[in-house]
Amino acid sequence: MNKIPNRKQRREVLKHQGVLRVIGKLSYAKRAEIRQGQRGREIHAANVDAADKAVYASLEAKEINMMQTWSNVGYNDAEVALLREAWQIDAVGGASREDKKHKKALLRQAMASRIARGA
Repeated sequence: MNKIPNRKQRREVLKHQGVLRVIGKLSYAKRAEIRQGQRGREIHAANVDAADKAVYASLEAKEINMMQTWSNVGYNDAEVALLREAWQIDAVGGASREDKKHKKALLRQAMASRIARGA
């Protein structure tokens, strides 16, 4: 993966090249026009995408681990599906009150199903 330098690193390079000194001597309108460049937006979008992918990969790994744990505890596939849906509601965050109620109902349903099986 191509590592994009952060703002501090980019500014250090520009300072070393003397670009910041030249930009500092320009009028405010010209400086603003230069700073509103497309390159910064592209770098930001790339950083946001990389962060989103890292979070997604982390959550996916945790979900797989949780599914294995539930299977080891004694839940069957249908119950694991219920627990997985409840975990996804909790993992994403920002859930509404109705979503939290739905999550609790799913957890109760999975637990009741497991107890009814006698596992």
